[in-house]
Amino acid sequence: MADPTKWVDNYGDYLFSIAMLKTGNRETAEDIVQETFVTAIKALSGFKRESSEKTWLTAILNNKIID
Repeated sequence: MADPTKWVDNYGDYLFSIAMLKTGNRETAEDIVQETFVTAIKALSGFKRESSEKTWLTAILNNKIID
């Protein structure tokens, strides 16, 4: 089962680096990463583990950046 209590420690820096590369703005990157975690928590019941947590969170992050 996915463990949201470990997401920031396990994936926060990774997601932030992607967001920084794609947005070029620290505040925007921080906001998008936070929104990614909130969205993932809300969608946790639909996470079917067909991919890793990291891949799933990265996909959510990329969708946030596109939006």
